[in-house]
Amino acid sequence: MSGSTSPECRASDTPFLTTLAYCMNSTCDPVEVPAWKKEKFWAIQVTGDPAVLPKWDYARALEEIMDMPMVEFNASSDSVLNQTMVVGKATYEMQSKFMVMFDYLEALQARYSFVLVTIGFGTPILFTLLARLRFVTAVLDKIKPYLIYPSTIRSYHVRPLPWLLGNPPTIGQALFIAMFFVLTLVLSAVNYSRSQPHPWGYGPKEELLAYIGYRTGHIGYALLPLLILFSGRNNFLLWVTNWSYSTYILLHRWVARIFAILAIVHSITLLLTYKGSGKYSTDSTQAYWLWGIVATVLTCAMLIFSHLYFRRLTYEAFLVLHIILAVFVIVGCWYHVILNFGHNFYDNWLYAACAVWFFDRLLRVLRVVNNGVRRAIVTEIGPDHVRVDVQGLRWASKPGYVAYAYFPTLNPLRPWENHPFSINATTLFRSYKHSLAPAPASIGDSSSDDGHDVEKPTGNVIEASVESDAADAVSSTGITLIIKKNSGLTRLLKSHGRLLTLLDGPYPQHPSSDILKCDHVLLIGGGIGITGLIAWIHAHPNVKLAWSVKSSAEALVREMDVVLRDMADKEVVIGEQLNIEALLRSAAQAGYEKVGVVVCGPGGMCDVVRTAVAGLGRGGKTVFELDVSAFSW
Repeated sequence: MSGSTSPECRASDTPFLTTLAYCMNSTCDPVEVPAWKKEKFWAIQVTGDPAVLPKWDYARALEEIMDMPMVEFNASSDSVLNQTMVVGKATYEMQSKFMVMFDYLEALQARYSFVLVTIGFGTPILFTLLARLRFVTAVLDKIKPYLIYPSTIRSYHVRPLPWLLGNPPTIGQALFIAMFFVLTLVLSAVNYSRSQPHPWGYGPKEELLAYIGYRTGHIGYALLPLLILFSGRNNFLLWVTNWSYSTYILLHRWVARIFAILAIVHSITLLLTYKGSGKYSTDSTQAYWLWGIVATVLTCAMLIFSHLYFRRLTYEAFLVLHIILAVFVIVGCWYHVILNFGHNFYDNWLYAACAVWFFDRLLRVLRVVNNGVRRAIVTEIGPDHVRVDVQGLRWASKPGYVAYAYFPTLNPLRPWENHPFSINATTLFRSYKHSLAPAPASIGDSSSDDGHDVEKPTGNVIEASVESDAADAVSSTGITLIIKKNSGLTRLLKSHGRLLTLLDGPYPQHPSSDILKCDHVLLIGGGIGITGLIAWIHAHPNVKLAWSVKSSAEALVREMDVVLRDMADKEVVIGEQLNIEALLRSAAQAGYEKVGVVVCGPGGMCDVVRTAVAGLGRGGKTVFELDVSAFSW
């Protein structure tokens, strides 16, 4: 048994073209199907690929039939079509019935795919619009402590589950994921028809398995643009919705898992179909089949290597491997359909997926080019932190924004490495003489030193010797990044006068409008998380800051002393943990109707705050609005 006939073979095969032309001429009603419709069908569909045109048009193929054909074509036999043949009535009716039914199933596949994609990116937009309605806002305030804030598994959310089993979603996120999964399952399982006897030789079982395979494959292709969109920095949904970047990343992972399940089901059902119909031995060696195997196997490999263990082990290696595997999955999907069916409707989903990916990458490049090549001044702040001043950039100091910084010369073998950092205006910081590092040479001659105490109820008090200079403040206009050294690229950051720096940003990570509408804003930070809270301090008139740091980070407190010196209501704890429950209860008992809580810090702190806010929100009159900015993988 031979494999599938290629479009090029159909386009040049004389018996095929003349047999089809004779069949169309003898069976199609000239009133219902006039000549121009036949010619249109002939030009677009006769080869199976609109890009491959037949060697003759419909009229010319009819002219090539010299004698009335006498041999009847038997579609169920293995005979070769080597002359113009007559399509028998039984064969014609079987094929006609099948084509009507198959076209219906194909239309359903496309419709269901559009439904899923529309729900995927439409749900965040819909809920964002609903949240702007006054009566809906009141309802949301009531249900957030029950559905939006709590995690599905105890207090785990930013913190991974034991044995690195992953990060459980919140209840609200889980509801979206469950809805999307159930909808995908239902649309993959309903409204199937059968046409027996089958023109492709499938029995009832093989026919149903084939249709399940086709639909799961089609829906899987449709999910690719959504899957890539959710992972992008330039996800347009971040611009038009109030869902956070971390939420879209979580949804990216779950949609990827659904895509993998669809790919596996597609592969298994069609494998059983081809084995049951006897076509496996011939089709399994063809290129389209092998590329399908490549796509499915690499999809499964991406799931395995995306496990939290590998992300923590070496994130940069994971990221590079992730991108490479994703490219091969797309390539495998492309050749899987192109080599089998030629150019067809499935290609559009792949075009859309590539367009989303290229759009994101193009905007990244344009942002870097727009920000220009910069030379940053790097100052060490104790043994674990550095301050990076990038001069000449005037970005609005908005809460919830980050920039991705490249330092190509730190690791020339991997110049593409970049990391997100909270951005703050350099003018918020003042030059001072570090006790752990020499003062920079640019400090002016006229200065005044004065001691300043960081307010806190308990713990140690840190004093900083500050040296301000108006000329220095003007020359330092730009943005400042405070970076904690870790095991990756950041460990190489040391004092430097002109470090080559590229910036991709700024990017919104968390919507701030709901927090800023609150009567009071409580900022809770841990360690380097203070950098994500600075912009909030100046964004609302009624703010309290609670910040805890390790004893080894006293130099970081000195660095922040100038930024926080004018803030009256603050609590800075060194070497101790914040009493988060007490902080939240104090805010609730102060009589505020609505309190915004912003937490930026380690995963454990963020999960404690989330759990406490959910609990107090359910049991009191005060409405809490929560924003979590966590350090996570």
